[in-house]
Amino acid sequence: MLHRGIKFVHAAVLVTSAMMAFLFVRGLDEQLVLGNSAQVWVFASDDSASGARVAREIAAFSDEHAVSVAREVPDARNPDGLRHLYLASGDPRSDAASWQYGGYPDFSRHLDTRVHPITEIGQRDPRGFYYVFGPPEAADALVAEFTGLGLSASVRHPLSAGELALAFSGDDLFWTFWVVALAAATMTGASVLLSAKAYGVLRLQGKSVRDLLVRDLGRLAGFWSITVCAVAAATVALLGLYNGLARAGLFASVAGILAGLLVVLVLVTHAGALVLLSRVGIPRALKGELPARAALIATYLVRVPALLLALAIAMDVALAGQNVVARQDTQGTYARAGDAVTIRLNGSLVGEEKEVVTQVGGWLRRADAAGEIIVAGRRDLQDVSSDVRLPQGELLVVNETFLARQPVLDSTGRRYTALPRDGENADAPAVRLIVPDSLARHTADIRAGIPDVFGRLAPDVRRALEVKSLRARNGQRLFGYNPGSLSPNTAHRPDDDRSLVRDPVLVVVPNGSRFLSDDTYTAFASQEGIVFPDPDDALEAIAADRNGLRTYVTSVRPVGQNAALRLRDAVNGFRLQLFNLVAAAAVLLITGVGVCMLHARRRAQTIFVRHISGWRFTANHRSVLTAEGILAVLLTCWVPVQAWRQNQELAEFTARGIPAPFPAVQTTASDFAVIAGLVAVQVCAVLVALGVFHRRVVKEGAAGS
Repeated sequence: MLHRGIKFVHAAVLVTSAMMAFLFVRGLDEQLVLGNSAQVWVFASDDSASGARVAREIAAFSDEHAVSVAREVPDARNPDGLRHLYLASGDPRSDAASWQYGGYPDFSRHLDTRVHPITEIGQRDPRGFYYVFGPPEAADALVAEFTGLGLSASVRHPLSAGELALAFSGDDLFWTFWVVALAAATMTGASVLLSAKAYGVLRLQGKSVRDLLVRDLGRLAGFWSITVCAVAAATVALLGLYNGLARAGLFASVAGILAGLLVVLVLVTHAGALVLLSRVGIPRALKGELPARAALIATYLVRVPALLLALAIAMDVALAGQNVVARQDTQGTYARAGDAVTIRLNGSLVGEEKEVVTQVGGWLRRADAAGEIIVAGRRDLQDVSSDVRLPQGELLVVNETFLARQPVLDSTGRRYTALPRDGENADAPAVRLIVPDSLARHTADIRAGIPDVFGRLAPDVRRALEVKSLRARNGQRLFGYNPGSLSPNTAHRPDDDRSLVRDPVLVVVPNGSRFLSDDTYTAFASQEGIVFPDPDDALEAIAADRNGLRTYVTSVRPVGQNAALRLRDAVNGFRLQLFNLVAAAAVLLITGVGVCMLHARRRAQTIFVRHISGWRFTANHRSVLTAEGILAVLLTCWVPVQAWRQNQELAEFTARGIPAPFPAVQTTASDFAVIAGLVAVQVCAVLVALGVFHRRVVKEGAAGS
């Protein structure tokens, strides 16, 4: 009989492969249109062909080459939850052709796709993403067609095997895969070693290692036939309820590849463990003895990296949990923002950055002057000055409308109010620099760097810049209307939620002021720092398409919906990391028990003799306890030492006047709590297992005597 652990590993491999495939394909469906053979990106145009003409040429191309071509366009009001496909199909028998009447088969429930005939696309600018459904070589022909229309385009194949492998390796699921692989290999090796006596009997009957492996594979075949059918049936039922079995072929391919890789690893581990057992003589094997020294080395070769991996995952879990809690706390604040939206700029306008800045920046300036927008641009405080070292913090460049909506208190507790505008001289009020009391000693340095915060200003505007310094009460948290996006040397992680900014430095600029250049307005918009409290103000301007604005702005994005989506992603990430932690903890427990079992079996007689001779438990198991103590010290010091090394490298860069390539590393109380918890789990698991095996050795020795 096969050990139950081996059967459990193979069943777990199938189930986890299906889970990982589901998460991966769902993420793919939310990023691009599935079922395509190629993706064509049109990124430049000489404006010789209108959008309507391009649509007609695509329809003709589709008919000529018997392929389907679709243009992806985000929804103007709900870009994160709805997308539109404008489809031309030259092959009525293709799957893509059926989408016009049957709808696109969305794999994910988080995103809805609506399909329209390409003739309905109208005069929309032709730059953007197109998908080809048919032979991959048709994409090159489409690029040639675009070139003839005065468009520049590039082609890629995102669903090819190489691209999918690259995408998976950059996903968080990649680490899940390796954690599962490590756990599966560990449990397989332990299960084989626990069956040492049964394998010894088979070896006595003349079975070789090859015979033992073939025997085990034969018994696994029957178990596999049942398990595969059960897992497949459950998967089909669940996918049928979730999305009607959409993209079943792609899902099955991904799940099959992941399962195949894991099964190969498990079988190699199985064979390796059998080879290890064959090194023990048959008489000793019949007693259940193990190749303890080799097995101990192999166990620690797994245990040491597993400990470090578990530490990294545990710290990620703690950070992910804090991130989820922080995002949950800000949901009420976003709800009070009502229907406020930010704008999303077209990323397919390569080479037209000046036109984007001129048109979008000019529009935003006029909207600011009319009181239609809230400016909430962010800067890392340490980037304000290159001459002096400022403390960590954030600087918000805001307009008077922001100040009217956000309660900012001075040192005495009085609220700052928005200054009235002078219709003929909008720049008459000074730029107000509001610095928290805790940063008061840095006011002069911050003030000196304010002109550079505004970017490239005309000489006359720069000379007219007047900055008035004021104070703010400590401990205030201001709503930034977005989670924040700072420079690489910030102390925050990229996915941290900083919607509520604690004690920021405020630079208050009059509405529509010349101190904010068109470039700065556009940069803030690309960072979600321009907010329209009334979405109709943005939508009407885009619909009117003044100066081709619809070409440059693709959609509006509700700030509340954006926060909700990021909370959903944070929760999903936390769950995935928690699963990784459970799997890594299982590896630690298995290897810890394995170390104790091998030690007890190898030194059973010595342990018994020392016990009856009055040796203490700690002295009797000195070798194991010393090794585990060294691991505990390694685990305790690993993070602080790594943080110290990175900060030393950072200090070298700073001393040379080189910008920091990474943020300073800070070890917090939560980090030490995670380390202490993991060390406690490691040590307690070994002590409990060692105590159990010690009592068993003593009991068996007493019975034998």
